[in-house]
Amino acid sequence: MIDDFKCLFNKSSTIIKNNLVVGLSGGPDSIFLLFYIKYLKENFSFLGSVIPIIIDHGLRTESCNEALKTKKIANSIGFNSKIIKIKDRYSSGNLQNWARIRRRDILYKIAQKHSADIVLGHQYNDQVETIYMRLMRSSGFDGLIGIKEITKWKEIKVIRPLLKIKKKEILNFLSSKKIPYITDKSNLDLRFERVKSRNVLNLLEKNKHFNIEKLHKLSSISMRFTKSINKIENIWKNENIIYHSHGSVSINYEIFVLLFKKNNMFSSYILGKLIKNVGGNDFLPRKLKLIKNLKDFFNGKFNRFTINNVVIFKKFKCINLIRENRNIKYGLEISKNKIFFFDNRFVILSNFDGILVSNDDNLNCINHFTDNELMFKFNKYINSTIPNLKTLEGKLIKPYLYMMDNNDINYNLKIKSDFDLIFIKGKN
Repeated sequence: MIDDFKCLFNKSSTIIKNNLVVGLSGGPDSIFLLFYIKYLKENFSFLGSVIPIIIDHGLRTESCNEALKTKKIANSIGFNSKIIKIKDRYSSGNLQNWARIRRRDILYKIAQKHSADIVLGHQYNDQVETIYMRLMRSSGFDGLIGIKEITKWKEIKVIRPLLKIKKKEILNFLSSKKIPYITDKSNLDLRFERVKSRNVLNLLEKNKHFNIEKLHKLSSISMRFTKSINKIENIWKNENIIYHSHGSVSINYEIFVLLFKKNNMFSSYILGKLIKNVGGNDFLPRKLKLIKNLKDFFNGKFNRFTINNVVIFKKFKCINLIRENRNIKYGLEISKNKIFFFDNRFVILSNFDGILVSNDDNLNCINHFTDNELMFKFNKYINSTIPNLKTLEGKLIKPYLYMMDNNDINYNLKIKSDFDLIFIKGKN
């Protein structure tokens, strides 16, 4: 087992090098992860700080005691952990999603404070369960990749180094070392989709004709296929798409129509990702709805339409996507020399403390449209989707607009003006 992890951490040595914020639930996976981060420090000269965070959701009467037990286990391994209680209370909706979002936000803020990466304990069986659930939802190849080893939450890198390790290996290791862990009763609650899926998979595994390895293999197959598709997509985008620093996109109309006629699923997939980028959305638009709108659009039934907070129209042989000027939340408090995100589209860097305010009256317009004939007509509309910074002294500062590829967003960004507004190009 030691050799297995030595090999794993050798592979991950180029990515596990910053300070680490560890999501510590107290369950076997996260305790195992913490133990091997210790191993990493002792055997791979890892010098970064390790900050284990225990989040008490307050959803069960025993959660407080479990958090204290987890802290005690972490101390015995050699780490000083911190317990954070979620203050707001669950009211309605998907309980697990509610908890996941709050965990994510807490870990993100701590990682941002310490310029750290986040490390989570998802393992092999979690991956299989995720792929199974997405198969049941008829997910495409993107979804069937499952859980990725490295992702990003805004500018913070999120690492899941245990995806090759099976649950039984983790349990066997903890048992052999007599390392305690917490058993969360909610993992047996059949109201939750993941628990039901886990039970189904356990039953299927007993069938000699079912091989769980094939589900896991589907992840790597989907990954390879998606990478190939993305290469083709990126070549096509470089030749036919213009990104604008104010957050809009223009597409060659004739070329896109030809692509749509050849394959409306692939073309709508490309457009859907651009809509997600421009609209600051978390999800792609519904594909069938988008295809129907595009058919009507190309057949001349209407010359513009709106979907997922994005206005789509034709001008100068281009399909243009601009952010709809509604559902934009202003009032975000900005601190100097810190990274902030606006509308899930822009990164903000500032030399001043202040607050983001709307530009509805267009008194402090940005001046990036004089040489942009495509967007000049929509000057005022686009200005109303871009914030100004109002300093604590009451001064209004216009943003300095530029673009940056999503892969280049990190916590070491350097400011270029008093108020930088950076459009995240290609945001996933």
